[in-house]
Amino acid sequence: MHKDLQSLITLQESDSKLSRAVAEKKILPERMAKLETAYLESKKEFDQFQNSFNDLKNQYRDKERQLKQGHDDLRKAKDRLESVKNNKEYQAILKEIEGIQQKKEDVELEGIMLLDVIDKKSEELKEQEKSFQGVEGKYEHDRAFIMDELQKLDQRMETCQQENDSLRAAAAEALVKKYDAIRKLCRDVVVVPVRKEVCQGCHMNIPPQMYNELQTSAALMSCPHCNRIIYREEPPENAGSG
Repeated sequence: MHKDLQSLITLQESDSKLSRAVAEKKILPERMAKLETAYLESKKEFDQFQNSFNDLKNQYRDKERQLKQGHDDLRKAKDRLESVKNNKEYQAILKEIEGIQQKKEDVELEGIMLLDVIDKKSEELKEQEKSFQGVEGKYEHDRAFIMDELQKLDQRMETCQQENDSLRAAAAEALVKKYDAIRKLCRDVVVVPVRKEVCQGCHMNIPPQMYNELQTSAALMSCPHCNRIIYREEPPENAGSG
């Protein structure tokens, strides 16, 4: 095989490795973003449930404060009964006591109902917490895996780039320029084999004379249809035999 042709094939393999690494590096941050979004959505749902549970507990504490205040108001009203001087004032305080007592009973009932809801929600919260811990554990594991893959990818890209730079430096400048020009037009595939007079780049037939020259010519040749650099490659004689 022509020395320049082999150099270009090796360079093409290096460019392909580098391109694959670049493509992977684009995908990994997308995977990370999806992972973050899913985790934050789960965390938001869990936080909302936890906040609603805490609101219920705060409501119950407020009922306890109201009950304490009701006890104090009731005690003070009863104490005032001892110092009343006429029946009218006495009846007024009795009515006040009745109102305080009724309010106190209403608050107690509301507190009992709240406790029932809190007990049920407490069990649900345990399940939610257990479920979220599983989500969080998986998130941390997957995130660490992606970060590790990114680090390995950076190292691989650096190695590929160094190899690629060395190959380009070793090849003739004009040859590399021609290679890059074709690569830009043909989307990375520059050097392709010709099998049975068919270019494996564009899958078009090349002229028979050119096909024969590929075997004997020392010059680099290009496909007349796609301009890729071509070389002759015959399948093994026993290919397809059972």
